[in-house]
Amino acid sequence: MDLTYNFMLPVLMMIWAKTQSYGWALVGLTLGVRAVLWPLVAKQTASMQQMSLIQPMLKDIQERYKDDPEMLKTKLMEFYSKNKVNPLGGCLPMLIQLPIFIALFSTFSGPPFGDKPISVNVKVVKSAQAVKETKKETSDATMPYVSPEGKLAKVAVFPGEVKVSTGEEIDFGTRTIEGDLPADFKPKWEVIKGGKQAQPEAATIGDNGHAVFNQEGDYQVHAIVPGVAKDENFGPFSGLGKVAVGMQLLDPKNLDVLLLVLGFGVSMWVSQKFMMPQNKVDPAKMDDQQRVQQDTMKIMPIALTGMFVFMPLPLGVLVYMFISNVVQSLQTWMLMKRPVKPLVNVTEGAAPGTVTVEATSPSDKPKKKKKKK
Repeated sequence: MDLTYNFMLPVLMMIWAKTQSYGWALVGLTLGVRAVLWPLVAKQTASMQQMSLIQPMLKDIQERYKDDPEMLKTKLMEFYSKNKVNPLGGCLPMLIQLPIFIALFSTFSGPPFGDKPISVNVKVVKSAQAVKETKKETSDATMPYVSPEGKLAKVAVFPGEVKVSTGEEIDFGTRTIEGDLPADFKPKWEVIKGGKQAQPEAATIGDNGHAVFNQEGDYQVHAIVPGVAKDENFGPFSGLGKVAVGMQLLDPKNLDVLLLVLGFGVSMWVSQKFMMPQNKVDPAKMDDQQRVQQDTMKIMPIALTGMFVFMPLPLGVLVYMFISNVVQSLQTWMLMKRPVKPLVNVTEGAAPGTVTVEATSPSDKPKKKKKKK
């Protein structure tokens, strides 16, 4: 199922029909997705909280029974069974969210928020080697198109893959797989060779899709589907489809992009901060897994922010990521305030100052076993 075409964009257009603003439609879709993901986020956060409590107990069990492998195995099985621990419990919600995140990224990085090409491969050989051959009727790749009136269509390019002789001419065009295109729909055409625009002496293509290939080689013909909202302003943001990277971010007209990139990093750092356990573990007592996890949470916001400085993302994508992070930070803060389900300590006798938890629900209070003097 194409989540972008069949779900994300229809919801987006439904909100746009009410607001007549793609900026507010973007915000509405982001908030809607965060609401849908709430149960998964809650489950994932609860699993992370539980794992933060589990580590010290596991370490204690391993230390107590390190000289008795059979008893260690028994106690570990008992611990996992009584506490219903699943080490992979936090991974499943994350895996379920991945298709949604990919669909969202695809939604905001193409029409209506930005231009995006449909690519067709063309192989050009010497005249004596082959005659014109159409390998595919239409392109494998398709692209959603949103008209200025808010109508949705799925566009493909024809012919889809071609083998031609040098000097031969081809007429490329577009057609809909689903929906209807307006009469004035007109993609922008370009020919790419070796990752950059082909030189005129090698190949040319007109505004109507008429192409001429003069030199042999492998080419890609791009039909660039326009994003109708790419120039729409939203509050302080000028152009939802605007792209700026590297030193371009220092241009005054691109400061809104720079602020969104930095805002993404800060909001991610805040979200990671809220996910840290309330009871901080002494760094000297951390195991390797805890150290790696803590270091990753510190480095990730910086690494991703640096990556987005050089990644050409439309401003609309950055607006989504910033809003999503802010909402996730709020969700995480609320979830981390919830009481954590207490764990059952299966060790035989507690060390001085430790607590043996016998409760199995958040409403039960842990019972302390005091060591006799």
